[in-house]
Amino acid sequence: MSQSLPYLSTSCLLLRALEIDQAAVLCSLANEPKIADNTANIPSPYTLETARTFIDGLQDKYLVGDLLSLGVHLHETGELIGIVSLRLNARHHYGSLGGWVAAHCRNQGYAAEAARAVMDFGFAELGLYRVGGQCFARNKESARVMEKIGLLYEGCMRAAFLKNGVYEDLLGFAAVRNVWECRA
Repeated sequence: MSQSLPYLSTSCLLLRALEIDQAAVLCSLANEPKIADNTANIPSPYTLETARTFIDGLQDKYLVGDLLSLGVHLHETGELIGIVSLRLNARHHYGSLGGWVAAHCRNQGYAAEAARAVMDFGFAELGLYRVGGQCFARNKESARVMEKIGLLYEGCMRAAFLKNGVYEDLLGFAAVRNVWECRA
């Protein structure tokens, strides 16, 4: 694995390491109500200190093989619009896909484009064999993104996650390397 976080370019996006001067923007974006509500680990409110701590830890988490997390930036303007990540399990050659896109950039294909790029990197460069993702059953947008990029629906885990005092059903999706590489 490379020593630095990768820089990935797609037709519309740049996926790259976040810089500490982006903490205020990250904080603002992550405080949009649907972000914390639809994710497992993003606190609400999302403070400036939380953003700084997150950014400061990204390189180290990548170096030890725990997490690849990149800022999603628009190619044309460089604007930070979200986060895409793979939680890594080196022992099992597995990655867990996650991420979010700012409210003003949803339904434009950015989430799918970022997810596809980080999955390509995970399979080709990190040697992953399987990449999966989960979302709350009520989060139809995330489920649609995972299906759109070619992850197969594997089932529903009933009441598998306690979120804000409510047991949430989780939908599971995944792809394995040989199927991913053969997709159209």
